[in-house]
Parts: sequence; structure tokens; C-alpha cells
Amino acid sequence: MELGMTPRAQKRITNILENHSGKIELYYNENFQGSYACSIKGVFELRISNKISESLNALESPLGTVYIDPAKAEHLDDDPFIDYQEKMNTLQLKGRSGMMVDNLRVVNSLSKSL
Repeated sequence: MELGMTPRAQKRITNILENHSGKIELYYNENFQGSYACSIKGVFELRISNKISESLNALESPLGTVYIDPAKAEHLDDDPFIDYQEKMNTLQLKGRSGMMVDNLRVVNSLSKSL
């Protein structure tokens, strides 16, 4: 499977990686609870870490390999890609059926926003 990225998203993620070294994981944070009553428990985040488990699968992207837990890949839509909305300064995870995450956080291995 591939993870697409718009040129704007590539630039934004590259800027983050200039100050924070590591590999990229599309991490499914099950401890995150949305603010809406109907929200699903858990959300994808981009985690930048030097500790990547060998059990993770690889997704090819324009920025190289992005890792994902194979059990969480089922939460992805067909043809997933990351976009960047400059007005909102947010990365967004989208798929063939539309928006999956409207504010894709980029975090370190301690889940602190970067």
C-alpha cells in the first residue's frame, strides 16, 4: 500500500523533520478521545521516532517509508493521502471516501506535538 502526499504536505513534513530526526510512523493513538459525542475512540497521528518496531508494515510515500501497525491499517481508506491546509496550518489524512482526520497531529515518541 502507498501513502500519498500533496506537495504542500511534503514540504510541511520535511520542515518538521529538519528539526526532529527519526522515522515516520502513521500511528493509531487509541488513547485519544475526540471532542464530539459521536467521535470514534482513536485517531491517526504522524509519530516521529527513532524506535520503530520490526512488526510494523511499510507504506511507500514521496518522503520514503512510513510505518504502520498492520492491525491498524484496516482503519485506512482506499488510496490514503496527506494534504496540508495552509490557512489552518493543519495536515489532513484523506482517502477515496473523504476526510479521515481533519487535524493530523505530528508527535514525538512521547506523544508531544512537534
